[in-house]
Amino acid sequence: MNAKEKLEELYKSGAKVYSHSKLGTFNNCEYEYYNTYVKKNRGIDNVYTLLGSELHDNIEKIYKQESDIYKFKESYLNKLVELDILGVKFPSEKIGDSWKADVGHFVDNFNKIDKKMLLEKLIVFEVADGIWMQGYIDSISPSDKGKPLVNIIDWKTSSKFSGKKLTEAGRQLLMYKLGLEATSNYKVDKVMWFMIKYLYVCNVQKNKKVKRKMCSRGKWVKEMRATFEKELYKLEKDEFEVELLLDKAVEDNNIDCMPQQIKDKYWLEDCFIEYEASDEKLDELKEHVIKTITAIDSKDKNKEDDWKPIEIDKYNSFYCSTLCGHRKTCPFYKRFLEENADSFDKKNKKDDDFDDLFS
Repeated sequence: MNAKEKLEELYKSGAKVYSHSKLGTFNNCEYEYYNTYVKKNRGIDNVYTLLGSELHDNIEKIYKQESDIYKFKESYLNKLVELDILGVKFPSEKIGDSWKADVGHFVDNFNKIDKKMLLEKLIVFEVADGIWMQGYIDSISPSDKGKPLVNIIDWKTSSKFSGKKLTEAGRQLLMYKLGLEATSNYKVDKVMWFMIKYLYVCNVQKNKKVKRKMCSRGKWVKEMRATFEKELYKLEKDEFEVELLLDKAVEDNNIDCMPQQIKDKYWLEDCFIEYEASDEKLDELKEHVIKTITAIDSKDKNKEDDWKPIEIDKYNSFYCSTLCGHRKTCPFYKRFLEENADSFDKKNKKDDDFDDLFS
C-alpha cells in the first residue's frame, strides 16, 4: 500500500492525521487553528505562500525535465505581475523590493544540482499509537556515502532561522527523517535546507581552508564591501578608484568590474544549511507532537472561547497583519488595530513628514 492509499484508508476509518504545519498553527495561534481546521474556514493566502508555491512548482518541473530555466523565469515574473494586479502585496515596498532582489538573483543564477532527485515524496506514518502524521518532502537525493543513505533537502524562501524559529523549522526536517525511515528502506544521512534567499561568498584562506560567508543574494556585494575594499588597497589602488569600483560593484551586485586577482579569488555557492538530527532531538520531536495533539484534543470544538488567540503586540503583529489566513476577519486583530489606531496614525504622520522633508 502506497502513502496515498494509506492516507485514504485512514480518512475512511475516521483517524486523525496531522501535519507539521497544522501543529505549528495550533502552537502559534489556537484561534487560527479553530477557524481553519475546526470551523473549516479556508481563509486567504499571503504573498509569501503564493510566491513560495510558485518557486517550488517551477523547481520541481525543472528536475522532472518538464521545464527549463527560461520558462522558470517567465513564470516567476508573470506571477509577480499577477499578484500585483490582484492587490496581493508585501508588507511594505521596501520589504518587497528586498525579497524580490534576493529571489530574483536565485532565479537568474539557478544551478541545478547534479544528482538524481526524488521530489515531493508523500509520507504517512505513525509517530505513536494512533497518532498519524503526513507531509511532503521537497527533495531526496543520494548521499555521497552510498546506498541506502540519502539526504533530505527542503527548499526555503524564508529568512534565516534562529531561536524558537530554528527549533520549529528543524522539527519539520526531523519529521521527514522519521517518516521516510519508517516507511521505506532509506536511511537518512543529512537533513538540510536550501536557503533560496541566501548564498555563500567563498574564498581560500592562507591555511588552505575554504571560508564561506552567508550573504543575502540581492545585496551580497554590499555586505562584502569592507572585504573587497581591503583587497583593492592590497593591490595598491588609490582611494578614488577604490570608491568608484566599490560603488559600481554594489550597484551591479557583482564583481565583474573588479581586478582579475579579486575575481579569481572569490566565488559564489548555493546556501545549504544542515540541521543536526540527533537522537535527543528526534525524541523531543515525538514528545512535542504528542503534547500538541493532546492539547488539541483537550479543547471543546463547540466553544469558540476555548481557543486562545496569539498575544498580539507591536512585535508579533506582523504575523497577524500579513501571514494569518484570517487576518481580514479575526476579531482579536481588529480590536488590536482599534486600540492602537492613535499610535499607527502618529507613525504614519512621522513617515509622511520624513518623506516631505526630502521631496
